[in-house]
Amino acid sequence: MQRSEEERFYMKCRAAYLSVFRSSLVNMTSKDQLCIVLQQAGRNPSQNALDKYWPPGTKKLNFDDFCEILKKERPAEPDQLMRIFKKFDVNCDGYISHEELSRILTSSGEKMSRKEVDEIFSLADVNKDGKLDYAEIGRLVIGQNGIMSTPAVSCVIRKIKAVGGIILTASHNPGGPNGDFGIKFNISSGGPAPEGITDKIFQISKSLQEYHICPELKVDLSAIGKQTFDVDTFKPFTVEIVDSVESYAEMLRDIFDFAALKELLSGPNHINVRLDAMHGVVGPYVKKIVCEELGSPANSAVNCVPSEDFGGHHPDPNLTYAADLVNTMKGGEYDFGAAFDGDGDRNMVLGKHGFFVNPSDSVAVIGANITSIPYFQKTGVKGLARSMPTSGALDNVAKALKMQLYETPTGWKFFGNLMDAGKLSLCGEESFGTGSDHIREKDGLWAVLAWLSILATRKQSVEDIMKDHWQKFGRNFFTRYDYEEVDSDAANKMIDHLQTTMSAKAFVGQKFSSGDKTYQVEKADNFEYTDPVDGSVSKGQGLRIIFSDGSRIIFRLSGTGSAGATIRLYIDSYEKDPQKIYQDPQVNWSKYQKGHAGTLCIFSFSFWNPPPTSS
Repeated sequence: MQRSEEERFYMKCRAAYLSVFRSSLVNMTSKDQLCIVLQQAGRNPSQNALDKYWPPGTKKLNFDDFCEILKKERPAEPDQLMRIFKKFDVNCDGYISHEELSRILTSSGEKMSRKEVDEIFSLADVNKDGKLDYAEIGRLVIGQNGIMSTPAVSCVIRKIKAVGGIILTASHNPGGPNGDFGIKFNISSGGPAPEGITDKIFQISKSLQEYHICPELKVDLSAIGKQTFDVDTFKPFTVEIVDSVESYAEMLRDIFDFAALKELLSGPNHINVRLDAMHGVVGPYVKKIVCEELGSPANSAVNCVPSEDFGGHHPDPNLTYAADLVNTMKGGEYDFGAAFDGDGDRNMVLGKHGFFVNPSDSVAVIGANITSIPYFQKTGVKGLARSMPTSGALDNVAKALKMQLYETPTGWKFFGNLMDAGKLSLCGEESFGTGSDHIREKDGLWAVLAWLSILATRKQSVEDIMKDHWQKFGRNFFTRYDYEEVDSDAANKMIDHLQTTMSAKAFVGQKFSSGDKTYQVEKADNFEYTDPVDGSVSKGQGLRIIFSDGSRIIFRLSGTGSAGATIRLYIDSYEKDPQKIYQDPQVNWSKYQKGHAGTLCIFSFSFWNPPPTSS
């Protein structure tokens, strides 16, 4: 979608504002804050300009005020700023000390007070080492040996207040020379870049005439510490190699009760766990945090050595690709099991004897037991959210506990928007992703420690906790079917035909029966989402047939490229009868499919022989 110049300007304003504040609804309360936000937007306002924008008596300015000011300020030229900073850098080491900056700003030009210099320096000196790193783009922070999980990248970006981060990843897909490889950019909030930024990157990429490489720049990725190089653009150019795990582990220590988790995993009455890293990037995190720090035996974590091709396997934590873990859990030796994907942001949870926790149920259980996690005892619960295709299990929790619930399109950026605005604490999606507002990515190991915290608090098995949950909130029997490489034209015709059928006035109110259960259509639409933070609208996110008891059938079309389309069918059937909630899901669905054979044929399989669009 092509955005107007005004829309692109607004997205830039918002990106700059959110690099300083949690939400665009937060007001600026000082001239210093205005200065910092303008600098984040690439401006270099003079003291006279700041005095004009913030006259005596001003107590606050809002986001709209900032946008108007930004229109008046001309962007600063990077080369010009670098030349100025280098004049101040008397040691030529890429840094300006507090004393150097104070001497300059209190003795020349528009003189500032010592207090003003101290306040500005405290904001800029993110590492609190008494030095201002003025060549920020001339500094790279890389995980040791080039390994860092996606959640850890988000954590580090936020901790060091980086302008962004680049992740090279195959995610949950097969890797290696013949596998997948992706380049992902995260913004200063730690979350995935929004469409406005990725569109801009794409536009710039089309006009690049050349790029420079430094073949002589050899970085030792194994040595923790800073390495300095002289390159034409920045002298010096700094590469800092950091411990891949420590910053992330430090964050988790502030979120969870590690003493209680250690007692659970290594105390006298400890449980036995089995964690499968699937040769992905999360292996070192599991080893250091779960085994070394929390005391779980070393052999409780398997496949923890990261491999470029994931050991030749598909690193997707589900019942198919994590079959080895499932079979091991069925033996009954382990009380809790979990698997992680290639970049560490997805997870699957299993109980003893291979008891499977559906991802939709997983986030619902965490929501229902959220006070088992100390972090939420301190911050409170701002709201819950799920992606639209995810089952309504979380809705049942939100309704019972009187929590705000948001239903968003698929994509973590929608959750991030709500988090930045202070509206969201916990979220999840049906594709094995769960997370909270501690970072701006889904987080596999966080989700596993959340479950272990619940086990430590309730002192029950995974299966008992899940069954108690169903007794209290009811159960959403959920399944998803993917029809891949379907003819694109036929798929589009099927979706169009289905939407026409759903739009008919007679469709709402229709009843469909399966055994002794009747489903009545209460609503049918093409899901549209209006972001409560910035007002942006996302249309055409999937066809929804919603029944009066909360059950749903959903169709989503994606990937209409040369390889064909993928049609995803989601079925979510709510059951509150205590006698039926323990049924095996596959048995439950086989009954459903028999009872709805004609309906499902019309709705989900007609793309094999699509009807004409006029029918």
